[in-house]
Amino acid sequence: MISNEDIVRLQLVNGLGRKTISKILKFMEAKKVNLTNFSEVEKFIKDMGIKKINIDLEKVESDASAIFECCKKANIKIISIYDKEYPRKLHLIEDKPLILYVDGNVELLNHDYNIAIVGTRTPSQEGYEISSIFAEKLAEEKCCVVSGFASGCDEAAHNGCLAAKGRTIAVIPAGHLYILKNNKSMYNMILMNGGTIVSELPPNAKAEKNAFIDRNRVIAALSEGIIVIEGGLKGGTSHTVKFANAFNKPVAYTTSVCSCIGQTSIFNNNIEVIDSFEKLVKFKNKSCKIMLDKACSQ
Repeated sequence: MISNEDIVRLQLVNGLGRKTISKILKFMEAKKVNLTNFSEVEKFIKDMGIKKINIDLEKVESDASAIFECCKKANIKIISIYDKEYPRKLHLIEDKPLILYVDGNVELLNHDYNIAIVGTRTPSQEGYEISSIFAEKLAEEKCCVVSGFASGCDEAAHNGCLAAKGRTIAVIPAGHLYILKNNKSMYNMILMNGGTIVSELPPNAKAEKNAFIDRNRVIAALSEGIIVIEGGLKGGTSHTVKFANAFNKPVAYTTSVCSCIGQTSIFNNNIEVIDSFEKLVKFKNKSCKIMLDKACSQ
């Protein structure tokens, strides 16, 4: 079995992406390889026929040591696909994160009643208030609210949940320490209320372009259902909905995004309009039942 630390080291090798690393891990599992030294991994990569990969072992070890030390100081946990704490819902998607960096309540990642609230960074006043009120109501219904820690609808969702003393999962597109600089108050409030902040990236990593799309796939995968508050045809909201459709997750929207319907197929046939608390609770119950039924049938 390969250790979490060695998976992190693999991620630091130039030229190795998530899919290639997944193949390497499967190859090593099949061969029942137990690494005693990370330098041995170079041989297995060559045995697989992966060419043009030159591993700078000294740099990899230096960068990895810095990450491990940073995580230790900040009390950030490193969870891999081999750990029992790894979210079972992420195991169900093909392109799953290999490593998660987690601050806060690790057990919340396997909560069975997660509803995502997503939307634009620049909502109308009405959209911002709806996001907050819906999150507060879901928290009262014992749901965990999942969102992306961005300004706008995400921020409103996290704060609404916290106002009801609820627990929320923030999926972030950069490292924890990088994100912490932008909104320390909300970050700390999430942790104080028993919530979780999770990233695929090490603590000091900045957000690269694809990190936002990766973040949105995790939001969709962790959630039983997704509620769109406001969002256009492009950007993060549409990506989250596309992932939700790919994962067969229920999607609902408010009247604020009705303009999208008819212009795009991203909502497919997987849509509901929520314009009341009653419909919100019904959507929550339906979403959680669908996902629990799927889990029981596997």
